[in-house]
Amino acid sequence: MVVIDGTGGYVPLYRIDRRDIADQHGGRGRGESAVPARDENHVTMASEAMTTALDRSAATADDVTAVFTASVSDRFAEHGIAAQIAYRAGLSSDVRTGDFQASGRAAADALATATEYVRATGAPVVVAAVDVMPVEPGGDDESTMGAGAGALVLRPDSDDPMATIDAVGQATTGFLERHREHGESATAGDARFERRKGVTPAVSTAFDRVDTDGELEYGVASAPGFRLARAALEPIDAERVSTWNEVGYAGTATLLLDLCHAIESVDAGSTIGAVAYGQGGADAFVVSVADGASNLDGLTVAEQLEAKEYVPYVKHLEYRERYDYQGVPNA
Repeated sequence: MVVIDGTGGYVPLYRIDRRDIADQHGGRGRGESAVPARDENHVTMASEAMTTALDRSAATADDVTAVFTASVSDRFAEHGIAAQIAYRAGLSSDVRTGDFQASGRAAADALATATEYVRATGAPVVVAAVDVMPVEPGGDDESTMGAGAGALVLRPDSDDPMATIDAVGQATTGFLERHREHGESATAGDARFERRKGVTPAVSTAFDRVDTDGELEYGVASAPGFRLARAALEPIDAERVSTWNEVGYAGTATLLLDLCHAIESVDAGSTIGAVAYGQGGADAFVVSVADGASNLDGLTVAEQLEAKEYVPYVKHLEYRERYDYQGVPNA
């Protein structure tokens, strides 16, 4: 059995009211989205989430044998996040590190890999996801692109875990509607077509491949849009736990941030279905919350959602200022 022995979420303090964005470009806005401060980046946010997760875990930095991270907005073509946060946390120099990128499903890939790594080695692993989603002024998704980080400590069976990972399923479809170039906002296709031909068959198949004994009471979903995420939970008909209204879509971080939020906030004994939909298919996880989730050190995700300061529209753009792609230039 693989257990979740520590959870950590990080939500930036700053928020933009979506109505302020609507006032600039027309339309309507509801809710708010997280905006990173000038001194917040992928490494600092992932480190905060990882530190909280380790503080809540019985595992120490010396025990961790691997760190796997996910991101689709890391500004560097060659850089990585895993080794950076491992070093900042004081982990051993022989720790295995791995970075997962290029798809909104990257956090699910990292989580599935970490689960198998624990089963194979019997040693604790940290998995973290972090993103600062780029925006296009006046773009269709400007108001809902967010930022944040989430981290989990996984280890073999323990006496007082926060939760257990009971099953993992996936469906690889090759459906690639949404795409995005480095530093640019995303180009999405027909959302209605994607819900029907992308989300529904992929998520249904992924959950069909999950072996669960009973109904799932709560659901978390990572998908680049409110309606896509809502459609992703239709196959399990569970009560949704989400940071969408306060954070927006935080890329790969959404899956782990929302899962941390659910583990921290629902009752012990509850079951959670977690799904990540993105380029190429969907992944599904079944998680059971245990008694260890009731005694938490550090700020919970819910407490961070409540603590906030609003920034004006110009600061929202300034703090998300685009970067130049650092890769090899086109020939």
